[in-house]
Amino acid sequence: MIIEFLLPVLLLIFLFFIIQHKYFFNSASISKKVLLVGFSLKAISAILFGYFYKTGILTGGDTYMYFNDANVIFNTFKTDPFIYFKLAIGTNDFTPVPAYLLPYTDAMHFWFDSSNYFLVRINALIRPFSFGVYNFHALVFAFLSFIGTYNLYLFFEDKVFSKPLLQFILFGIPSIVFWTSGVHKEAIVIFSLGIILSNIDRLLKSDYTKRHVFYIVFGLFVLGYTRIYILAFLLPLMTALAIYKRFESSKATFKYFALALIVFALISVGIDWLSPQHSLLYEIIVRRRYFVNSFGNMSFPVEGIPHNINSALILIWEAISNPFIRPLPSDCDGVLAYLASFEAFVLLFTIFILILSVNLKSLHKNPYAVFSILFGLSILFLIGLIVNNSGAIARYRSIAIPFILIGLCLTNKKNQKIIQLFQKN
Repeated sequence: MIIEFLLPVLLLIFLFFIIQHKYFFNSASISKKVLLVGFSLKAISAILFGYFYKTGILTGGDTYMYFNDANVIFNTFKTDPFIYFKLAIGTNDFTPVPAYLLPYTDAMHFWFDSSNYFLVRINALIRPFSFGVYNFHALVFAFLSFIGTYNLYLFFEDKVFSKPLLQFILFGIPSIVFWTSGVHKEAIVIFSLGIILSNIDRLLKSDYTKRHVFYIVFGLFVLGYTRIYILAFLLPLMTALAIYKRFESSKATFKYFALALIVFALISVGIDWLSPQHSLLYEIIVRRRYFVNSFGNMSFPVEGIPHNINSALILIWEAISNPFIRPLPSDCDGVLAYLASFEAFVLLFTIFILILSVNLKSLHKNPYAVFSILFGLSILFLIGLIVNNSGAIARYRSIAIPFILIGLCLTNKKNQKIIQLFQKN
């Protein structure tokens, strides 16, 4: 009992020390106080994240499945370290499973799911240091998320007109802080996106070393294993951003991104045709079918697979609207759900106000604004296409919303009135 309290406290003190003294967390545009408060909010959120799932306030047990599967792997460390490393860093999702691994793979949930098993791997590597204390894992994930968030700040800090507003979007919006901090994929997605984009920025500015290239490759690898479809959206948009920076033609900024997305779509169609087992469309259909068939407390009815133009239009409208408006009050089954519904309304209203303030001519000439908005909207559209559960939507959109909000704040000084309103409040 003592170790369950003492170990997370010692880790928290150590992480505070790193943030306070490590040269990496040393941007002149953000104070150590803000960083310490930002990490504190993430640490609290990560612990609450686990508590809410453990007590049933939130439903769905993936976070504890990752943790428990990691325990299965760690238990082999005492008897046969080879098996531990084989399960922790070796390949998975293959058959037949060797007889010496079967007792362990049968006891786990995600052996045949590489994306989820990647989270098991991370927890298994943490497990030798955690002594089986879940909150130790929660703080490690919170810190990884904090590193990613800080790197996103570094990516955008010289591109926005209001750094306090950028700090609030990344470190202060409740749903973004909460859903990206726990022992789940969102923390790792934020970590990898931050690592990729901050180092890409150095690459585009020709101010880089081999270390920055390594970090980019590492971030792409982690993102690909965690959420492959986000990587699929990121690569063409990142390529368009690099092309723009190479030719610096502001009159054609949007054209670069449109061309990149068209090429990406054609490549996806080509892969579907030449290699059906790697079909992106098939993957979307499988994941949508999974959600539709797994009806939960906050699930809602959606249009089925379209068979005519009318049903296709309904499906598209649902894919566009649901990620913004869910959970509706009618979806809610508890206090947290109603808070999420209220925040969704506030975020939608904020986005609407920002859109009214945007100078469209300035927006389509700003490559970072176009990149951020298209990236965020792409993720939201796919969420709307696949997911029919308001709780899952609230978690998944925590990755997309900050990019959309930041993108709408990157346009021009016409947004200053909106920014000043936020600062006064």
